[in-house]
Amino acid sequence: MTTFEQVSGPTAHSSTKRETVFSSSLWEPQMGYARGVRVGNQIFIAGTVASDGEGNAEGEDAYQQTDFIIRKIQGALQDLGGDLEHVVSTVTHLSDFGHFDDYCRAHKEHFGEVPPVNTTIQAQMVRPHFLVEVTATAIVPEG
Repeated sequence: MTTFEQVSGPTAHSSTKRETVFSSSLWEPQMGYARGVRVGNQIFIAGTVASDGEGNAEGEDAYQQTDFIIRKIQGALQDLGGDLEHVVSTVTHLSDFGHFDDYCRAHKEHFGEVPPVNTTIQAQMVRPHFLVEVTATAIVPEG
C-alpha cells in the first residue's frame, strides 16, 4: 500500500500556495520529484508505475498494473483535495502496444463516467516488469 506525506506552503520564489504529496516511491528522493503537486485548482500527478515502493511490480498484466496505478493516483489526488472525476488528462506509456486492450479496459473502468483526454505512446519502462505508466492532470472546482 502506498502512503503519502503532504507538504504545503508558498514556493521559494512565489506567494502562490503549493501543496505537495510524496509517496513511498524509490525514485522520488533519488530524482527529486513529488508524486503530486497542487497549485490553485490544478493538480499534477507524476508518471506512476505499479510499484510497491521497493521497485517490485504490483500486478502481472497490464490490466492489474493499470488498476493499481489509477488507485495510487486517486490516493494522491484525494490527499490534494481532488478525485478521479477531476482528472482532465492522462498520458500513458505502454512498454508494448500488445498491452493496449488490457490497459484500456482498466482505464475505462475508472474514468468511463467522466472520461479525460488521453495520449498513449509506447516507451521503454524504468524496469522491464513495469508494463504501464500513467501521468494525470486534474482541475478541481474553485472554493
